[in-house]
Amino acid sequence: MAIYTKTGDKGTTATLYGERVSKASLIIQLNGEIDEVNASIGYLSSLVHSNKKIQPMKKKDIIELLQWIENGLYNMGVEVSSNFKDIKFTEEHVQLLEEKINDMTDRMPPQRSFIIYSGTEDATYAQLVRAIVRRCERLFVEFLEDINITSYPQSYMFMNRLSDYLFTLSRYINFLSNDVEIKTSEWK
Repeated sequence: MAIYTKTGDKGTTATLYGERVSKASLIIQLNGEIDEVNASIGYLSSLVHSNKKIQPMKKKDIIELLQWIENGLYNMGVEVSSNFKDIKFTEEHVQLLEEKINDMTDRMPPQRSFIIYSGTEDATYAQLVRAIVRRCERLFVEFLEDINITSYPQSYMFMNRLSDYLFTLSRYINFLSNDVEIKTSEWK
């Protein structure tokens, strides 16, 4: 079976339920942003795997959660494509991310100032993924407003928490790698 179908050669694509829409529509743009987040997390996972400074069991825990997040993002695309008729996310998914954030935070020294995104390659890339998530989150809000959803779905809340998780993960990776956080200073 060929990967190409040629059905999108005129600038349209199909939604989950087969409706043809413009590739420039918000639903397709949002799914593209979710896909970019997912691909970025896959690459982050490979960078964590390559970090020789992190103990194998800690590395395994991080990678397993990143893969769980990737699977969740696939399911988020299903929710979006169905205009939230096929709900996949629950409050428990959001709570699990919050628990992971709290667990990592409890293991590290407290953050007392703003930091420059630095450290190991995987830690700095986690910050880049965080910024990609924030862009996706902004488009998610635009899409929800466009389809007149007044009660934001758990999948949106998960995306919001995901950026917090990635920020904390970046710090945690540097912590596990014995890398120093660089504090911001007044610019002169």
